[in-house]
Amino acid sequence: MKTYAIADVHGRADLLGALLGNIAAANAQSSTDYRIVFLGDIIDRGPDSKNAMDLVVAELARCADSRLILGNHEEFLLYFLDLPEKRDLVFDHWMRNGGLACAASYGLDTSRPYHDIREAHRDLFELLERHPEHLAVLRSAVPMVVDTGHIFVHAGLRPGIPLPDQTTKDLRTIRAPFLESDYDFDRVVVHGHTISKSGRPEIYSNRIALDCGAEHSGLLAAIEIAYGRPLRYFAAQKTDRLDVVEVEPVMFCTPRPHSLLDVPP
Repeated sequence: MKTYAIADVHGRADLLGALLGNIAAANAQSSTDYRIVFLGDIIDRGPDSKNAMDLVVAELARCADSRLILGNHEEFLLYFLDLPEKRDLVFDHWMRNGGLACAASYGLDTSRPYHDIREAHRDLFELLERHPEHLAVLRSAVPMVVDTGHIFVHAGLRPGIPLPDQTTKDLRTIRAPFLESDYDFDRVVVHGHTISKSGRPEIYSNRIALDCGAEHSGLLAAIEIAYGRPLRYFAAQKTDRLDVVEVEPVMFCTPRPHSLLDVPP
């Protein structure tokens, strides 16, 4: 089964819809199914978090092997719902970090002057509760996906720590200790969270960075993997028009050799 990984949509439902449509068309005549691994941060910052979540829900329903990895921005939303004693603090932090656009996409009037912030909490809570399918998908999201040759996570892994002992905080927020390390995790780590400096997918000795800052750049990247091998990098790109294009990744290392056992007969 082919695996496609997509990182950090951040409310760009237009780009995500184009990518998913391209993937479906490319596999329309295939005798085998494919799955999507969403690397998290589907919501916030961009203009259409709600419809981006609709697309994720539909894909997870299409293929039982597709997965959503929980990102730190989805975690903000769940904290808002589940921690009433900290809701004021969580709401403020979430809204300052891209949540305002998400709230607006679910129907919150963000131009309204709320004299009591608890009214905004109540309104947003009720709006989110109108989409139980979104909340169910978020609550069933996984921390990572381990596959032949690759580990899929949102932010990264802490070097030297076995996979079962990795903390959710690191999986969703780690930066420098992971990004600056050449530690061999046994498999290549495919991740998002930190926007690539080049604005394109980047290949390192131990990791593949897919976050191209879609919310601002208009480029949402994906990788196609089969039999443990990356086959292609491509992206939905919006400039004057919306296209899906092949993307040349930036190489910071020599790609790992793959075992002949990874290649189909």
